[in-house]
Amino acid sequence: MTRRAVSAMGILAMGWCVAACDSIDPGPNFVVPNSTFDPDYFYCHVEPQYIMGAAYQCGPGKASDNSSCHFSSAVSGMALVNHAPVNCGGGDHPVDLTEIGTGSPAAGNYQAVSLEMSTDYMNAPVYVRPLGNDHPRAIFMMNDPLPINILSTWASK
Repeated sequence: MTRRAVSAMGILAMGWCVAACDSIDPGPNFVVPNSTFDPDYFYCHVEPQYIMGAAYQCGPGKASDNSSCHFSSAVSGMALVNHAPVNCGGGDHPVDLTEIGTGSPAAGNYQAVSLEMSTDYMNAPVYVRPLGNDHPRAIFMMNDPLPINILSTWASK
């Protein structure tokens, strides 16, 4: 009986606050949980095909970009490090784990790109900005299937 009364009071208090409160204080230790995306998929598909692939060249840029885009220290968002592609042996998992260890260029790139990714990949900066939105140039068109396929798969992993 006491539990029911306490539960009922809690529900009533919540209902009152929802109706009367403009905002709810999350408290001093509020943390937005980070989404974690499959690093193996990043190393074997996202980085080689989308980030560093010949089609988009996010790291080096194109000749008209002075070949310095995301590999340049001048880029503050999503700074990338140039490195040899991670050997995935044609599969979905890196063959040599030393290539992706803490402090490696590949691990740094994974962290940088993950911060720009979202489970809602169509609104993630890693997709939206290269369309030309708040970006120096459009990297691909909205109907380009490669970024959509790569990012939608990564978002679901």
